[in-house]
Amino acid sequence: MVSHIEEVVLATSGEDTFELVFALAASRVLAKRGRDGKANARTSLRSVIEKVAEAHPELDVSVPRDATDALLAQVDGLLARALPTGERRGEALGALDAVFESLVPRIAKGDKGQFFTPRHVVDFVVRALEPRAGELVVDPACGSGAFLAHARARARVSTFGSDIDPRAVRVARLSALAQGRSAESVVRADGLRSGSMRSGKADVVATNPPFAGRADADGFAVAEVVRTPERDVLFLERSLDLLRPGGRLGIVLPYNKAAGASFGGLRRWLAERARLFAVVGLPRETFLPHTAQRTFVLFAKKRRKGERADPSERTMFVVSEKAGKDSAGDPIVRGAGGALDHDLEGVISHLAPFLSAEGFSS
Repeated sequence: MVSHIEEVVLATSGEDTFELVFALAASRVLAKRGRDGKANARTSLRSVIEKVAEAHPELDVSVPRDATDALLAQVDGLLARALPTGERRGEALGALDAVFESLVPRIAKGDKGQFFTPRHVVDFVVRALEPRAGELVVDPACGSGAFLAHARARARVSTFGSDIDPRAVRVARLSALAQGRSAESVVRADGLRSGSMRSGKADVVATNPPFAGRADADGFAVAEVVRTPERDVLFLERSLDLLRPGGRLGIVLPYNKAAGASFGGLRRWLAERARLFAVVGLPRETFLPHTAQRTFVLFAKKRRKGERADPSERTMFVVSEKAGKDSAGDPIVRGAGGALDHDLEGVISHLAPFLSAEGFSS
């Protein structure tokens, strides 16, 4: 659908496809329309977008100038299949993620090591973390806000996220508004910097931080055990810093941080600061077609002041073998419903009882 929209826009207009789709998506999610999802007969789509832009300046909606009314109607009609309006607008959250991921150039994401998390992986991580009503869930590298949206969908939690990519922030804010959350719960900021959000306040941190490149490690304790730490290592420390004592962490990291001999010091450093509950290896195909890098999900709990590692502590190690994608990154589906053929349901059926027995979410 997104590829078709891109072809239509490029052939008939000089508009930025992302901006055009985002403006129409915002109007579908936030504006009042008729039961059929169409604009009022007396109101053009352009004027609906203008009203949304005026009502929600934090979204930075661009009113299309070069697009004809016919083009707006055509693209809006294509989006209607994925972005319902009215009472069903909550169903649009997953589609907002998909539209955003499809429209941002792959090279831009690759340069940042910013590969957005497949939604079945997001759901798995959130289910394992088991957020509860009243808790604060934070993501310091939130992208389009998937972890925050899934946490809110499971329980009436408070959320806060930051990301350095302005377009990602706008989509995350739109998702927040669609769920009845405040757009101010998402800020544009470098999540590694202490000023972006307060330390020691989060009950849960759920995140898939960028992996690529280096960042300024001044002020990070982990730099004492990892020479020139990569951004994912710094985000690991930052995530622990954001958690209150006893807070829960679910973070996606490169495989070498769990298995590489050169990162033994990092693992010892981590075990001193957090109780490690589970390491779940993900298949190489998980982030295709963007990258074949192997990853894992770490589930941990920040230690309380004075708490030390106990030799009796147990950690579950699990390897997921079915990513729901083939070697080209194309989805593998099962059954008439088109569900992805992955095995994380089986993983959670073993992991959840273990986490419960070990007191992970208590």
